[in-house]
Amino acid sequence: MMAGAHILQLLHPCLPETPFTGNFLPYDAGSSSSSDAVDGEGGEDRISALPDDLLRNIISRLPVKDAARTTTLSPRWRGLWRSTPLALEDRHLFRLSYMSDGIDWGTLAADVSRVLVSHPGPFRWVHLSWNFMGDREKALAKWLRLFAAKGVESLVLVNRPWPLDVPLPATILRCASLRRLYLGVWHFADTSRLSRGPAVFPHLQELGICHTIMQECDLEYLFDCSPDLQIFGLILSYGFPSSVRIRSESLLCMIFWMSMAEELAVVAAPHLQRLILHSAGTSRRTMKVKIGNAHELTVLGYLDTATHMLEIGNTIIKAAVTNVTPNATVPSVKVLALKVGFGDVEEVKTLLSFLRCFPKVETLHVMVSSCGAIGDENEEEEEKDDNSEGDENEENKEQDDNKEGGEGIGELSSMIGQEVGPIECLESHVKKLVLDQFSFGVNELGFLKLVLGRAQMLQNVVLVLAGGKPSVGAAEAMEMLGMLGTMKWANKECELAVRARRGHDWSYRRASDLSLSDPFLG
Repeated sequence: MMAGAHILQLLHPCLPETPFTGNFLPYDAGSSSSSDAVDGEGGEDRISALPDDLLRNIISRLPVKDAARTTTLSPRWRGLWRSTPLALEDRHLFRLSYMSDGIDWGTLAADVSRVLVSHPGPFRWVHLSWNFMGDREKALAKWLRLFAAKGVESLVLVNRPWPLDVPLPATILRCASLRRLYLGVWHFADTSRLSRGPAVFPHLQELGICHTIMQECDLEYLFDCSPDLQIFGLILSYGFPSSVRIRSESLLCMIFWMSMAEELAVVAAPHLQRLILHSAGTSRRTMKVKIGNAHELTVLGYLDTATHMLEIGNTIIKAAVTNVTPNATVPSVKVLALKVGFGDVEEVKTLLSFLRCFPKVETLHVMVSSCGAIGDENEEEEEKDDNSEGDENEENKEQDDNKEGGEGIGELSSMIGQEVGPIECLESHVKKLVLDQFSFGVNELGFLKLVLGRAQMLQNVVLVLAGGKPSVGAAEAMEMLGMLGTMKWANKECELAVRARRGHDWSYRRASDLSLSDPFLG
């Protein structure tokens, strides 16, 4: 089970970015805000002479405690604060005493309640992720009523674990003004007896469900009640629900981020443009990925050849399939990302089968994954075996070398060089290839040669080098690149670039940014 601190560490980067810039400072609850706000020199007040609309714009960009302090500037400012849509973040209510004495969670919750009560609304932005809600049911119920009454448009509501199963009241479903909603670390309300329809969330466009226990029927309820939903993210979800079935007439982007399920099925999403899959660590659990009615799907990935069982229509795509029927293809996909363990011949065969299912791909991302890297326990066991088996390990190593560098590679090289049938996307459409975590393995080079030899429309190849200890030396790598230059390329004008990884710039926010035609790295 994942620790609470780890959950928050993974969850927070997925939450919407704050509208505030710069660092915030805790405030001294005992200080006089009026004495801080008044200019003792008595100079001319030019700011107060600005039009009301401009002053409201200024107030709306301030943290809530600073916005409230503007009421002390002059009588004119008092009415402006009450008529300005505010933004509330609970971290902006941290008191100076918290720095030395620790956070007083009861006081923090009371400060949130006081702000929500004192301002008539609307609140354009509310972000609450610093409150333990396990023993504050009354405060939570009060907040939800106030959210609905005061027209909250963007809401982030995260229970700071533990516990992980705090019930989320069904009154969250009465906030009809919401346009963006992110919920984290809850037990979702039982929707089985609730009335559903477009009046529940008529304006909701973006929804994120983070590490929350819910059933498949609850997810269906949310889709049915959100007629304008465009972006949906399921984040840090581990089997709740076990089956994720997408039915939405409006959905443009689905993000399955660091999550696991038995099945992810696009049942009916006629306007879905983007399906993002980001696996949870090194888990090798198999998940069925089914693509049904998604005729506008243009961006897909990462499909994992080791853990994803792809089904298109009613056809399961298996390794070594050379003839794919039109009903088992998705020609609308233009950007495809795959994760492949090139040390496994079956995974490479699956890669080639997957490529045949997306005949019109123009940008192809292939991330090289290490085979068998299940987790620390396996690594410790391997180390133990290394220490105990001695010479036997040398024999095993020789066998592994034969498997990866001899028999396995021999089969793969032959398959790539001679036995691979037509792959339409490679031969007629791919313009850009990105090989991420490239380590100059023989199989990786074999696949690169296959693409260079066939892709007539290929314009750019980017090799993003794997981090850590290189598998080959610099001189050997340069020699391999030189050998690529001696072979016949299908497009002589194609350019090849090699670069190092730029760190962890692949993120949920990037994946959900619809202004990017290609959200993947490279």
